[in-house]
Amino acid sequence: MQGVWDAVWPYLAASLPTIGVAFLFYWVVRYMIQADRSERQALAKWNLEHGRDAKTPPEARQREFSAESDRAQDEEKPRD
Repeated sequence: MQGVWDAVWPYLAASLPTIGVAFLFYWVVRYMIQADRSERQALAKWNLEHGRDAKTPPEARQREFSAESDRAQDEEKPRD
């Protein structure tokens, strides 16, 4: 049995760092994907609560916001 262990040990010792790094890589990527998924769900919920269409491009939303703020400023101005 000792002869088998002596023959196998160098291969195990060489494989352990690779297995450890592979596990860490899997763990990091898994949690990155999970965080992205939860962020997308939170953003979709926020868009739904605020009446925004998730498919509207950001430029169009910016123009929409600018138009709303211009209207609000016009309403605040005193009229003659």
